[in-house]
Amino acid sequence: MDIVFLGPVCRATAEAQAATAPRQLAQALRRRGHAVLFLERTAPGARGEETSVVASYVDLADLHTRFYSRVRRADLVLVDADVPQVADVSRWTANTARGLTAFWDRDTPRTLARHALREDPACMTPDLFTGYRLYLCSSGGPVPRQLEREWGVARARAFLPGVDAEHFAPGSGRTRWDLGYAGPSSPERRGLLKQWLLGAARGWPEGRFVLAGTLSAVDDAWPANVARQAAPSLQEHAGFIGAQRFTLVLSQAEHTPGVNLFEAAACGAALICDPWPGLEDVFSLGEEVMVARTEQDVLRYLLAMPEADRRQLGMRARARVLAEHTVAHRALQLEQYASEAERGAAWMAPVRSLN
Repeated sequence: MDIVFLGPVCRATAEAQAATAPRQLAQALRRRGHAVLFLERTAPGARGEETSVVASYVDLADLHTRFYSRVRRADLVLVDADVPQVADVSRWTANTARGLTAFWDRDTPRTLARHALREDPACMTPDLFTGYRLYLCSSGGPVPRQLEREWGVARARAFLPGVDAEHFAPGSGRTRWDLGYAGPSSPERRGLLKQWLLGAARGWPEGRFVLAGTLSAVDDAWPANVARQAAPSLQEHAGFIGAQRFTLVLSQAEHTPGVNLFEAAACGAALICDPWPGLEDVFSLGEEVMVARTEQDVLRYLLAMPEADRRQLGMRARARVLAEHTVAHRALQLEQYASEAERGAAWMAPVRSLN
């Protein structure tokens, strides 16, 4: 396909750009033989990257002047939800593109909440979503059908995070902690962390725990056996995960896994997860991940699981990621969703193989 990808604002360096999910997906699509032009917004006067596969624009007028014909003839135009002026870009795309148009919403719970509260600063409304023929959402379970039924979206499909496997592999360092967590901040996570990680630390004073990132300020009354540190960099991530016996992973919201779930699994981590509908479609419960509902569940896994079983748990989770949840799999999935949309098919089974 001839694909134009309207991505989020460019980062400060090419290294930072290459680490973003949109850039990774674009690269994976190129590896599958598609012609992909990645367009990103840059500030007026700033110098954006300009190559045969990446270009920048300063505003909607510049986008129209320089890339109208390219977008118009594309087979697929993919708009990222975080593109600046996303509502205006959506209107322009609907009026310009002749091929398939798709909207990639990488934080569907945020979109649903903003719509419910009428607090969407980008002014995205259901009529704009219906202008797209394909809606890629970060939530599974009943959410895609909800978008179709309540918002009139033509075709909503779950599109979960994919992992760039070369950046995430089992570490070889020594074990420093029994349980660790590193993830984005949210009110829901704070409550679960207080209950599970800090609660387990208080219940097992001899255990070693670590909390990394912005949530390291989750509680003033810290147990002495909980270490705090900055979030690990991309290069440090595998080593940080590898230094833990178990890794705690919390969902973004109901039906919505975060990318940290797949990254930790790709590192061969023994995962303890909160229960959410749809997790069983991503990993085999009890075989690839363990589910906890209380801090007592967390402590039971930490204290009672044999070491050989713990290692096997992590290796099975890693095998599942490599088999179904890499960026390459997401590129194939997008191909299949696009083909489904072009044919007007109602449903297609999840991707299981790259063959």
